[in-house]
Amino acid sequence: MKRLVFYFQIFICCSIFSQSGEIIYSAETIPIDYEKKINNDSISETQKTYLRTVLKKQPAVWYQLVFNKNESFFEQLKPMEIERRGFNLTVSKMGKGVFYTNTSQNRILHQKEFNGQEFLIAITTYKWKLTQEKKQIGKYTCYKATTSKFVEGRNGKMERKVIAWYTNEIPFNFGPKDYNGLPGLILELQEDILLLKASKISLNPKKEKIINQPSQGEKVTLKEYNAIVKEMYYSRRKRN
Repeated sequence: MKRLVFYFQIFICCSIFSQSGEIIYSAETIPIDYEKKINNDSISETQKTYLRTVLKKQPAVWYQLVFNKNESFFEQLKPMEIERRGFNLTVSKMGKGVFYTNTSQNRILHQKEFNGQEFLIAITTYKWKLTQEKKQIGKYTCYKATTSKFVEGRNGKMERKVIAWYTNEIPFNFGPKDYNGLPGLILELQEDILLLKASKISLNPKKEKIINQPSQGEKVTLKEYNAIVKEMYYSRRKRN
């Protein structure tokens, strides 16, 4: 009888780890005081009025994370026509392109287009600080983890604080964008004023998701890509 229970437990474990699935995330920006920033910008009153109108009506944007035991692929779902109109702050904060992660090869790739050229950017992993703080997201108990992301901007490097809520009840260490490496699946993530929440989780132990690694684009490191963007930016300014 004990042997039967033992084999049953092994079967359950194998079933869990052979699962693949997908998560649909809603992405939105956390409301902040835009009025002060808009008033300080050196733009016309017409432009300020337009910005106030746009920023008050920011619809959520939807993204999909597909994963199996070793790989994941993250991309924006096909936007609806209403999402294509005008400026969307959430889309701007999320950035362009798709993200691919392979944990067995310790590889994270960000495929994106810039200035008409395709790039395949190698991303390094983040160092997480795990905590015992927890909360319930749907039926899952989630734990808080934090890290920092440094983004290259026009004025140099900017630090973005990142908070992730992951559940070890779903034993896959993936998450949205290039965030991964936690003891479970990330169901909620805040990067600066950007907030992503899992709205639908589909697990399918019977059919593994096939994920194709992106291969198109010039292969560069993140440091090399930032240097290319900076050089193009300053070249444009000189021409103008």
